[in-house]
Order: sequence, then structure tokens, then C-alpha cells
Amino acid sequence: MNRLLVTVAVAVCAIAAAAERPAAGPAQRGLPPRGSLPPSPPSQQVPQFRSRVDLVHLDVSVLDQNRRPVKGLGPADFTVLENGVEQSIAAFSAVDIPDPEPPKANWMREVAPDVRTNDDLKERRLFLIIIDDAATELWPVVIKNIRESAFRVVDKLNPADLAAVVFTRENKNSQDFTSDRARLRAAIETYKGGSREGMPELYFRMSVEVVMRAVQSLVDLPDRRKAVVYLGEGVPVDLTMAGPAAMGLASEGGFSAISQRGAMEQLIHMMSLTFESAAKANINVYTIDACGFRVAGPPPKCQPGMEVDYLINIAAATRGHAGVNSNDLAPAVDAIFVENASYYLLGYQATDLRQDGKQRRIEVKVNRPGVEVRARNGYVAEKPEAAAKRRADLATRPLGAALAGILPKSDLPMQLTAVPFAVPGKKEAGVAVILDVRQPIRETGTRTIEKVDLVVRAFDTNGKPFGSTNLRADVTIRADASGLGEYEVLSRIDLKPGRYQLRTAANVGSLGTAGSLYYDVAVPDFMGPPLSLSALVLSSPAAPISAPRDALKALIPVVPTTKRTFRPADQAAAFLRIYQGGSKPLTDVPLRIQLRNDSDALVFDRREEVGAATFSSARAADLNIALPLSRLTPGAYLLTIEATLKTTVRRDLRFNVQ
Repeated sequence: MNRLLVTVAVAVCAIAAAAERPAAGPAQRGLPPRGSLPPSPPSQQVPQFRSRVDLVHLDVSVLDQNRRPVKGLGPADFTVLENGVEQSIAAFSAVDIPDPEPPKANWMREVAPDVRTNDDLKERRLFLIIIDDAATELWPVVIKNIRESAFRVVDKLNPADLAAVVFTRENKNSQDFTSDRARLRAAIETYKGGSREGMPELYFRMSVEVVMRAVQSLVDLPDRRKAVVYLGEGVPVDLTMAGPAAMGLASEGGFSAISQRGAMEQLIHMMSLTFESAAKANINVYTIDACGFRVAGPPPKCQPGMEVDYLINIAAATRGHAGVNSNDLAPAVDAIFVENASYYLLGYQATDLRQDGKQRRIEVKVNRPGVEVRARNGYVAEKPEAAAKRRADLATRPLGAALAGILPKSDLPMQLTAVPFAVPGKKEAGVAVILDVRQPIRETGTRTIEKVDLVVRAFDTNGKPFGSTNLRADVTIRADASGLGEYEVLSRIDLKPGRYQLRTAANVGSLGTAGSLYYDVAVPDFMGPPLSLSALVLSSPAAPISAPRDALKALIPVVPTTKRTFRPADQAAAFLRIYQGGSKPLTDVPLRIQLRNDSDALVFDRREEVGAATFSSARAADLNIALPLSRLTPGAYLLTIEATLKTTVRRDLRFNVQ
């Protein structure tokens, strides 16, 4: 299940349920005393040792007094201490991520590949964008600042970065980690303002708890760069309400003051848990005040107050940065990417080999004066019995374990695409799932029958399951010159119209290895609009062997592939299905088919018409387009198909020519 979005959903739903109860004391308002929060996701430290030769991995930032990365350091410049004992650095690399050069063709940045892969996840930075739609005011200035700042974060992403968007109230609008800018922007555009004026105490708790849950969800990913970006107004947390001095004030103020103190202690407790989790995994929280520069007086919005202190405290305690007291928020966003553009990856073999289940404290020092060093502060040495239980659990449910993480499991290199098509007579669409697997073959040049277990599970944006499919395929493969075998497994899952995340896992019997991939898919209502198009799929004789080869025969007349790179001598075709919904008489549908290269030059432009007689009784017509590979020079290409009936519907697909 989608742990990130489910984590947020649990927090939001649990707090929202409190609003339905009668207002009374803290317990009745859903504000339990300190220490009795709803159960949090496990925040056990990683890496959890699979063996005694595993390295402890650290990502380390070194910033100067102006918060700019210090570059050019080597292993000799670092000292790593575990429980005060110096450790020997066994692995070291410097990471320097420059701002991406703008491509010659804008489509190369804006149109995401339709095929997802899991083989490069470890090198990617993670940016988690939290849009506070609970504790913000319904004011045009706030809406504008939040949307513009969030869009700027997306625009600053490197093509290899992954970002997610979560909300503090409307979790259904969230977007899980993706590099697809269009999906991230679509999530941001759903923000229409906050609800602070309605039930402020409830929404304050929503805001603080979602930040806590989001940070906790990232704890299990220590060996990568992670940043949380909070966009909102902040919460008026009065730190004096939690101290002993507040008891006297509460006694004088009666029941109302006691209730207020209990609510404030709850917020402070959640903040402390946020700080603890952030330190465990070196997670920096950057806060941006959507109010800009606050001025007392009219209008009665965004007044100066403890909200600014909250934003500063959250950022300072997690060693992030607060963008406050300025109407120009762009520099605050830019600083996030400057600070996270250069860092170091270190690995050491712990000298203390005891697997006692205890916390090990980590301290990293740099032999440079006046610098700030950021790294996670520890890990837990897993007990042998816990490790044995975990390994046994993984052995009995490899597919389930592969699906359990926030990010896909990359032990088995995979790539995947998924395309919905209407099913005549049914509300559900059939989603064609094409999974490509690459694995080593022990005996090069010989044919091998590989047994592959595949599971596909669908979840909506609230983490609710909506069906699954399981498949066991026997694939006959032969290794290439590199000793790798490649094949594709075809499957199908039927889903009603809506937004889903497909969680797909494959387990290879001969290797005992599982991998997973997550894929966001929007299933349209094909029979509703007057005109709609399926997404494009490719087929090619040059594609890897697939099994079961007829798995999608009832859905589409071609065998689709994830292959997107071709030679000029190859053959490939794009398939698309056109639908005319409703009950009006079928009509001719004009099409425009274009092909652009990576310099944005138009290399192919054709207009044609799909006649009304071409459409079946199910009001659908198929289109096959042969790609002119032999006439194309090496590079990247964008195939675009537009259909027009009063409105224009467009589909894009990227591919490459070697």
C-alpha cells in the first residue's frame, strides 16, 4: 500500500473524526494527553544489517556560514564516530547536482516518459511538498503564494528527482513520489485555499500532525537526500503552555485554560516527535510563510504572531531554513535546491559487531572551521532473532515485502507501463499492464525457462484497495552477450474510472529475488464524453519475448511492449483507440499526427480522418501508426496525436532512435 499517502490519510481522518464528537474536555475533542498519539508507522533505523559485512551508509551535507555547500572534500576531511569511537570510512563519493540545462525542446522537460523504471532510484533526491490546506486562511494572497511557490519547487526539480505533494486536509488530492511534472502540477492546482476560520483548533492539529507523519514516513530511507517543503501560514504554538509555569495559569483560568493547555501540549509533543524523526534520518524541513511580510492591522488576515515562530522553530530544529518576513518567496525556494545540490555519501563498517538491538549514536565531523555538518544521528543494530524473523518473512511473502515500501524495491531491474481501455458493456476499464524484467542468466547462450510470479494491486489516493491480480508465467529466455536475459510479462486489472496507483511486484524463482514498481494511472470514463482517446502503446518485432503472449488479446489486437529505444532498421507501430461516448449518431473524427525531434523541429505532420463507419458497435475505432524509424536520425522523439470534435483531445508518447 502507498505508505506515504496512507500515513497522511490516517492522520487527517483520525483528526477529522474528532470534529464529529461533542466539544468538551481534551479527551472528548480527540486531543489525548501527551504520549497517547495514534500509532505511528514504524520508525526503526536503517540500514538494518542483513549481515555483518553491511556498511552503514550516511548522506552528509557540509555548509558554510552562508548556507552554501562546501565542495572538494575527500575522505580524509571527515571523521565518523559511533558511540564516540572513530570508524574507518570504507566508501566515499561526492555528489554534485547542477541545475538542469533547459532542453532545446520544451516537450523533453514537460512530457514524462510513459514507461517507469526502478533501476536508478538510489541516486534520486526526494522532495516532499506539504501544502497546508487546513491551517491556512481563505485569502487570495495566501493561495497565490502557495501555488506559485509549489510550482517553483516543481520547476527546479532535476529530471532524476522525485517529488510528492501531500495536503494537511484533503488527502484525496495528494500525489505520491513521481518525476512527472504534469502530475505534480495537477495536484498543486487543486489547492483552493484553507479552512482555518472554521475549526481552528482542529485544523491546527491536522497541520502539525501531517508534518510529523510525513517526516516519519521518510525515516526508513536514510541513504539518499531528503527534504520536506512546508507551504502555509504555520500554527500558533505557545511553547510556554507546556511548562510548569503554565500550571498556575491553568488553575487561574479554570477548565477552559486546562483544555487549552492540553491541546497545546499535544501540538508541542508532535513537534518534538518531528524533530526526533528528522534527526534520525537527516531530513531537513524547509518552511515558507505563505503570508509573506506580515503587518499588523487591516485586513484581518495573516497577522504577526506565533505562527512565524512556529515556522522558524520547525526549520531550525531540523536544520532547514525558514522563508519568512518577505513578499519575495522565490529566493527561499531557490535556497532549498542550492543546499541540496552538493553532498557526500559515506559508508563505514561498524567496529562494534554486537547485534543487540540497541541504538548506536553517530557523529560526523569535518576538519574545516566554521562549517555546519548535517548527517543522521544513529541507527539500531538489529538483533539476530529479529533479522532471522525478517528474512523468514521475506522468504514466505517476497511479493508482499516488495510492495511494502514508500519507494519501489530495485533488487530486480524492472520497467513498466500501464494503459486503460474500455471494456464493452462494463463500467470498468481493462488496464493493460506490461512489465519488463532484466535478470542475469547463469549459463550464457542456453535457453532457460524462468518461473515468474507477478502481482498487481490498485489503490486509490486514500490508500483504499481496489482489486488485485496475480499471475505465474513461464518464460523461455536466452541470455545476451552481457549475460542478461530480458522478457516482458503481460497482465490485466479491471478498474472503475478514477485515479489509482498500481503497485506491481515480480519474483524470479531461480534467483529468489523480487522487485517492485509503482505506477500512477488515471482510468477515464470512456463512454461519457463525446470524444476520448486511450493512451498510446507501442508494438514491435524487436521487443523482448513476452508471456503470456495472449494475455491482452481480449483487450487490444496488438502485443504491447515497454521498449522505447529502436534502431533505424527496426519496425515499430503506435496503437491508439478512439471512443465516441454518449448516444448521438457516430461522426467522422479528424486527426492530426505529428512527430517532433529533440530540437523541437517538426519532422512528420499528417492530417487524416477516421470515418464514422470505422467505429464498432461499442463506439470505438482502432488506429495503428507505423513509426518511420528508417528515416529518423539518432535522438529523442515525441509522437503526438490530436483528435477534434468541438474540443481537442491529445495524446503524447516519447521514444528514442539509436
